[in-house]
Amino acid sequence: MNLAASPLAAQLRRQLDATPWLRWALLAIAALAALLVLQGLEQVRTQAQKQAIDEEVKLRRIKALQGQDVWLARAKESAALREALLAQIPPANTPGAAQAALQSWLQSLANSTSDPQKVRTAVEGTAPVEALPGVVRLRATLRGGMSPREALNIARQVEGGRDLVVIESLDIRSDSNPNASIGMNAYYRLPASGAGAQP
Repeated sequence: MNLAASPLAAQLRRQLDATPWLRWALLAIAALAALLVLQGLEQVRTQAQKQAIDEEVKLRRIKALQGQDVWLARAKESAALREALLAQIPPANTPGAAQAALQSWLQSLANSTSDPQKVRTAVEGTAPVEALPGVVRLRATLRGGMSPREALNIARQVEGGRDLVVIESLDIRSDSNPNASIGMNAYYRLPASGAGAQP
């Protein structure tokens, strides 16, 4: 093997002696290779440093949370708020029953005005609430001829009721022909099998 390598080495030396620019080319190639290796090592070092910094930040966050009961207290508060919210949502056997209950309640609000014949109510179909399985939302509107005071009284009754109803829009006009429009969302709990059913 040394015999085969030695003539090859001698031939390479002769070529290098015959062409001086080849030496410079080999030196340039060696320098570029060394530069690439150094660049790769620098990238590895930078990546390792970044990971170390990230891990240190995580460790500091965990240490900052040690001994704190804030999160447990917040979890309990959230659970209590959820239970209180669910307690305000009345049950209904079917989506149709929920619509009928809401329509009846809206009619009682309309009857509290000075001229119920001028007040119209409308209830749209049910839509499931994704965040609360088994709960549906109904959009409803109460609109018609009523004074601003009557409209505000109705709004107070809606907000002060024991059932969960949220006023979405309130439009009151007090010109020569006073009227008002109240848009709201009402929520009902359905049995598990009827939550996604249609009336």
